Amino acid sequence: MVLEKRVTSYRILVTTSHRPTQRIRSFVKDLASVLPNAVKINRGKATMRDLYYEAASIGANRVVIVAGWKGNPGSINVYEPVEPPDMELKLIARLLLRGVRLSRETPGAQRSYGTSSLGVYVESGSQELAVLADTLIRAFNAKLILDLERAHRVVDVVAVISPGRDDYVAEIRFLCTGSGRQCGPLLRLAGVADNVSGYRLHRARAAGGEGAAGSS
Repeated sequence: MVLEKRVTSYRILVTTSHRPTQRIRSFVKDLASVLPNAVKINRGKATMRDLYYEAASIGANRVVIVAGWKGNPGSINVYEPVEPPDMELKLIARLLLRGVRLSRETPGAQRSYGTSSLGVYVESGSQELAVLADTLIRAFNAKLILDLERAHRVVDVVAVISPGRDDYVAEIRFLCTGSGRQCGPLLRLAGVADNVSGYRLHRARAAGGEGAAGSS
């Protein structure tokens, strides 16, 4: 059973694997800024059990851990807290990263503050991307957006999924709906593993290190 807590909106706890580089820390800060009701914490020496208790204390139904690969963000691992007696974090989705671009590296990008709602919009009619959208919606407490021009009426930020190229399966950029400007990081996905639906997608080498190995 999933950890339940009577809160108005579930939160998302966002952190890193152990010993992150400065670039990974910057990426986590960027990512947390566009996730709904996200709370970013420094990992330090915290164990997975410690993160479970932290999630329970703030009413989070998702724990996002960014793991590294050769000093760069390598994977985004999404966990669901499981209620007692198990009291553990269950991996529900993993996004393998081919590359990222921080908001400070994107001309014209803005900072997002106080994001309380996230939408997911698919630019292409591809079934592959539609299934990816389902994974993101489940992972990040988001909702599907069918009309990008009207997204500002529904959500603060929208994740726009675009088709990938030969070496990555998809690209995700975040837009602040109030201004229409890009905010948060740009993600290029090397692969996706959805442990709830069983969906798997991979077009390039898996990002290695802690993330690909499943160690957090």
